[in-house]
Parts: sequence; structure tokens; C-alpha cells
Amino acid sequence: MADGLDFRQTWLWNHAFVNPRTDSSTEEQEFFRNQFLAMRSKVAQLVDRIAVDMPGMTVHDITHLDALWEMASLVAEGHVGVHPPEAFVLGASILLHDSAMSLGAYPGGVDDLKQTVAWQDSVARLVLAAEEGAQDPIDPDHLPLEVVQRIVPDILRRLHAEQAEVLAGQAWVTKDGEQIYLIDDPEVRHFYSETIGRIAHSHWWSVQKVEDELSQDLGAMAQRTSKIVDRVKLACLLRIADAIHLDSRRAPRFARVLNRASGISDTHWAFQERLAKPHVELDAVVFTAGKAFGHGDAEAWWLAFDTLNAVDRELHDVDLLLRNRGREVLKARRVKGAGSPEMLARTVEARGWRPVDARLQVSDVPRIVENLGGSKLYGDDPTVALRELIQNGADAVQARRRLEDRPSSWGAIVVALEERDGGCWLIVEDNGIGMSEMVLTGPLLDFGTSFWRSPLAMEEFPGLMAAGMQAIGRFGIGFFSTFMLGSEVKVYSRRADRAREDGRLLEFNGGTSMRPILAPANPKLLPIDGGTRVEVRLKKDPESRGGLLHPGIYGGQIAIERLVAALAPSLSVEIKVLSGRKAVAVSSPGDWIDLTEAEIVGRLNPRRKLEDNKGNRQEFIRPMMDASGEIVGRAFIEPDPYYWEAGGGWVTVSGLRANRLRNVQGILLGDADTASRDIATPLVAPVALATWATEQAQLVADHILNEEKQAKIAEIVLECGGDIGDLKIIKCGVDWLSKQEFVERLQSISRLAIAFDGEFSFDEDKDDIHPKEFRMNFIQADNAAYTLKFDGAILKGNGGAWPKNDRADNWSDSNVATLIRSLIAEVWDNGVHQERQESIVGTVHSEEICRIVHIFKKTGDEADNDSDA
Repeated sequence: MADGLDFRQTWLWNHAFVNPRTDSSTEEQEFFRNQFLAMRSKVAQLVDRIAVDMPGMTVHDITHLDALWEMASLVAEGHVGVHPPEAFVLGASILLHDSAMSLGAYPGGVDDLKQTVAWQDSVARLVLAAEEGAQDPIDPDHLPLEVVQRIVPDILRRLHAEQAEVLAGQAWVTKDGEQIYLIDDPEVRHFYSETIGRIAHSHWWSVQKVEDELSQDLGAMAQRTSKIVDRVKLACLLRIADAIHLDSRRAPRFARVLNRASGISDTHWAFQERLAKPHVELDAVVFTAGKAFGHGDAEAWWLAFDTLNAVDRELHDVDLLLRNRGREVLKARRVKGAGSPEMLARTVEARGWRPVDARLQVSDVPRIVENLGGSKLYGDDPTVALRELIQNGADAVQARRRLEDRPSSWGAIVVALEERDGGCWLIVEDNGIGMSEMVLTGPLLDFGTSFWRSPLAMEEFPGLMAAGMQAIGRFGIGFFSTFMLGSEVKVYSRRADRAREDGRLLEFNGGTSMRPILAPANPKLLPIDGGTRVEVRLKKDPESRGGLLHPGIYGGQIAIERLVAALAPSLSVEIKVLSGRKAVAVSSPGDWIDLTEAEIVGRLNPRRKLEDNKGNRQEFIRPMMDASGEIVGRAFIEPDPYYWEAGGGWVTVSGLRANRLRNVQGILLGDADTASRDIATPLVAPVALATWATEQAQLVADHILNEEKQAKIAEIVLECGGDIGDLKIIKCGVDWLSKQEFVERLQSISRLAIAFDGEFSFDEDKDDIHPKEFRMNFIQADNAAYTLKFDGAILKGNGGAWPKNDRADNWSDSNVATLIRSLIAEVWDNGVHQERQESIVGTVHSEEICRIVHIFKKTGDEADNDSDA
């Protein structure tokens, strides 16, 4: 405004402070007017710092605050009036509502921000993002300056409304100890500061919360007036005035150049610098543009469209609130052209292009959910949906533990199958943090949005991130896997810190193709102590082939108790299965650390009879560690059979089943590599893996006599970087030899024929004998040897093999083959000649058996000599 004081010419100002009133004396008008002006002069200095602390923001200085008198008058004139005390409270609330976007609003500056939960949450979020993004680690106690400068504007924005509530009564202390307040008069400050703060804060609330929190009028300040203050009315005037002040005074063109705003901030400047002051026609606020939006300004025009639609919703909600109260209503109820791009373009003109709402959209949500959140993502395994429901429950329990400072053993998930209403229902219930109505109807149904990683999580549960919350769910798709099991789903939930009457039921009766129904939940059907229960009516008999209890992944029918334990073998939350009226625990936090070898294999392979896991054999299961020394696995080496079998070795992600291990029985904790969490990389450190494998080699060598099995295990041990010790690795003649024994054999010979692709077997194209005769009577030559054709990888997939991912598919390059070659070169250090050719490898009775093999000779030998062994 030209002189900075044009607010004195507005209708509301004059109505309250200048024009004669029958209900107020001139002295009363003058007193409250002067109180406001004195406060304004101080706040002007405070808000001048916003541009420094939040660079790129549109104008939030005193000119913006003054303009809100004009905006409020625009929608109130002749309809909603204010008397002197209300005008003072309104004006003070206007002054404070954005003032805390400056560090000056905090007497201790950044140090004050660092004490807030919001700061701790933001830092925790950055630390987690750095860890997950494999970036340089962030030390929360020694943040780099650039990180602090990135955090401060975000914290100021998030906390400004909350901090505005305390500014009216807050003191700033000078170096000599003097206290300075924004409101000079101590009686006025004492009486009105809380109401001013609440109204200032309320511009960040929903309209429903305004009604809930401010519906009680404030009585008169007896020393100065007889007037009561209508807090709802003033809060509505503030929020509407703030919403419609979008004209070019908020975005001066030269200031835009100086600020060098970028991204969405620059787009805000681009549309606001064009807008004229709004005016009212009939019951509509009209926005116009001094300059049309060209083709290159389309993004700015659409942001203007979205912003004015939001203003329209504010006007509608405020009008409804005021009408329901039966008091004065604003003369404006809507924004002209809102809701229609074509209609708005008549007042906010677009030139050279036509605003048609042709944005990218998902017209068939059910198909997208089915393709990306169901069987197309997870496959045809129905147990995945149960795993995802358990995961949601585990996240909710962890959140409640963090917020309520409960022990790590607290909380439980209960799973049940229940026959009712002519069908079978799967029920998963937790006593976790629970969901509010906003979460039930927001992030839960927002495909691809994880609530725990959204800003709403920090608003709903301040301090949760700072308390160390690390959710299992990261992608916001797990809940939709539920519809793989059935289209009829009920979600009962109550936040643990809310009354039972606040519980809600979200009900799906036709999958994702129909809108869900939200209703108050019967308190008797809610988890007793808060939390969530999900019920889904199974579309397939759980015991039929392909059903929940007869999935293809385990190859047959299994009990619900065994299935639940297998899906979450190392979960940090207790899981129970309801059998009749009794809940039986199937796993508890950390119990996998103490399970016996037989018990852990039985948990991971739900079809194996438990008695089959018991025996007198030596237990080989041993722990694995990560780089910090934490146990991240318990397993033992067990070479895979050649036939398919549901193994007892799995990688788990946050305690839940991910991908099956090869050649290893037990549990390895891992990090998910895919959204479906069916591929994960174990956390065990390479050095720890090698140490574990070395110990396994010693145990096997001491207790397992089967030499061929030892050779397979040697391949696995080498894959893990371990020392094979005395394990057998190669069969020379009729003897299986260890590494040391093979070295001794090499010292006594100068020629050796080796097959690196497994034992010598019958060849119908070369052998003139019966296959049975070969099997019964083949005698391997002393100078012939072979190593097994066996893959020692623990994980294999499209991403390669783990622990090693650089091995070719050539069996000659197996770990044992590589070792054998190196031993030959080391022992025959004067030189080795190698060629691949046919050679005699044994006999059947008197008939020689020849095969293509690798011939190794010491350099200098003049002829093949089959008797050199």
C-alpha cells in the first residue's frame, strides 16, 4: 500500500475505530485502536525478517498484514461487523498469524528450533533418507550448515501457526534484562493474549476444528469494555482474508528477480504478480489478471486455478459454519469461475492456448490397483496378502511403542480364520497406534503413498520420527494386496489416544471398484485398547488348492499357525493365532535368536512335520553379524537337493519372509530390493560371513562323513569367502581328497586329467557296455579326477548371485575349480601346460573309458604317462 497505513481507510477499521458507535465510547475506540497501532509497529520489524529466513516466499511483510484489513472488509462490508475489542483482537491475530515464519519469533533463534519435536523429526527423516539412499551419513548432533539452512525454512513453515499462539504473551529479553512484549499494556496482554494466539493459530486448522475449539465466545474485559468477542467470527474473517489476498502486492516483479525463486515457489510468484485486487459481484469474489497468461505460463495459470478452487472451498465451508451458528454471514460465498477452467479463463485470461482440464488421470483405479498392488506385483501367492497385513500391524505396534515409550516386547498381532455369514473370514488385529478418520480416508487409500513417510505422519504423531520410527512399509501398496483374497473388506480402527466413540469402520463391499463406506464403529467390535482390525471375506476356500492354506509356494496344505510363523519368522512383535477363544502365541520378539536348529527349520518350512526336525545330530546353526556386531542371521550350511523342496532358509525383511535361501538353512536379516519385498540383500558383513563359513567348514569336517556332501559344502564355503579347512574337494582315483591331501598328491605326480563338470557317468555314444555294468563296475583311474558340478550361491536371481555376483555360468569357473587350478599352479611352480582333450579316465573290467577332460602337465614332461600317479 502506498503509505503503509491505507488499512485505516478500510470499512472494518472505520466501522470499529473511527465512526461513532452507539455501543462504544470514543475513549474505548481510541484505547483499542492505540493498542493495535503500538503492537503493529513492533510486529512490522518481526515480519521484515521473514524474507531473510524463508527466501523465495512471496511477500509476508507488514504490507501483507495491512492488506488483510482490506480483504476482510471486502467480504464483510454491510454484513459482518466488529466492535473495538473485536477489531483489536482481529487485528492482533492478523499481525501474528504469519509472524512466526521468522527466526525472530523464537527468542533463542535456531537453538529454540532445535529443541522442538519438529526439528528432531526432520533430522531423523534426513538421517533415514541418507541411509536408504546410500548417501554420506548425517550426524544429527553435528549438522553441516547447508543441512541446517535446508531444515530451518521447513520447520518455520510447519511451526509458524503453532508458535503464533504464544507470541502475544511472549517476552523478548534485552541484554540488560529488560522484557519486551508485542502488547504493551499488561492488563490487555493478560486478558486477550490467549484468544489472540488461538485465533492466529486457527488459520492453519480445518473449519471443523475452528468450530470445535473456538465456539465459546470470550466475555468482556471488565476494566475496559462491556463487549464479548465472537471468536469463531474473527477466525473466519482471518482465514478468508488471508486466503483471498493473492494479488500482485504479494509478488512484486522486481522482488521476484532479486529473490531468484525456483520451482513451485517461482510458479506462485508467476501467477500472483499478474492478479489484480479481487472484488465482489453479488455473492462471488472475482479475480482478474492484468496480463494474460501465455503458452509458457500455463503451469502458473493452473496453479492459480487450483489455488482459487481452494479459496472457493474455504468460502463455502465458512459460509456453512456461520449459517449453522445462526449469526452474521459474509457477503461472499464463492469464487467466480471456480471449478471450471473455461469459466475462470474469462476473468483470469489465457492467451494462445485453451485451459482444458486434460490432466493425466487414472480412470480405472481398480485395474491399476489390481495390476500394481495385487497379483501382478506379488504373483499368485495368497499368503503375501496376509504377510502385508501383519506388516501393517507391526508398524502400528512399533509406532505406539515409540510414542508411549513402551518396552520392545510390548504389543501383539492376532490372526484368526472365522466362519460366519456363510463364508470364511481372515482377521488380523493389532493393538498398535490406530488410525484417525483422516488417515483411514487419506493415506490408507492413496495408492503408492506410505503414511509413515508422509508429512501427515509428523502432524498426527509429532515426535514419532525422532523416537526412531522406521516403518517396514515404504511404498503405500501393501494394503491393496488384501483384495487378492477377497472383495469384501472391513477395517475397524481407533487411535490409541482417542475415546472409543471415535472409532471408525471403513467398509469395502465391492473391492476397489466401489466407493468404501465410512461409519462410526460399534465400540464392541473395536480393539479394546485401541488399534486396528482388518477383516476380509475369503473368495476361495482357504484349504482348497491355491487357497490361503494351500498355496503353491509351500507345495501343499498347511495349518494357519504354521503359515503365520513362516510368514513372519523373526518379527519384533508377538504374533498369536486365535484357536477357538484362546490366542496361542506362534512367535515372540527376538525368539528366533534362541530357537534350536530343528525349531528354526520347522518354523521356516511349515509343511515339514515337527518331529522330522528333531534328532540327535550335532547342531551346526551359528549366528552371523553385521558390521556393528549385531546378530543379523542364524543359519547352517545344507546343500540343496537336486529335487525341488520348500527349504528351511529365508531372508527376512524387518522380520517378514522375503526370498528363499539356497544351500543354507536358517534366517538372514536383509534389506528389501523391491517394492513387493520378494527380493532382499542380506545384512551380514562380508568378513562375518567368511568367519561363519569357516566355522561351518570345521563343523562339517569333524562330524559329517559323507565326502561328496563335504565337497558340495566346500563350494558353498568358498562362495562365502571362508576357509574350507579339511573338507574334501576333489576325487582323485578312488579317493576323495582335502586341500592338503591334494597338494601332497600333486607333489608326487606330473600329470593329471580333471573333469570340472561332475563325476564320470555312462555315455551311450561312447561306451559299448550296459549302463548298469558301468554303474556297478567303473573304476576311476589314479591319474583321473573330478570336481562336482554344484552351484554354491546362497541367492540367485536376475540381479546376479550372492555373495558373489561376478561368477560366469561356466562350471569350470566354480569356486572349487578355481581353487584346484591355483593349487596346481602353486605346487607345480616351474610351469604348467594345460589342454583339453580326450583321455582315459578309468575302466570297466578291462575296457578303457575315455572322456574329454582338462589335462594338466608339469612343464618339461615329454609324453603323457597314465602311470605317473
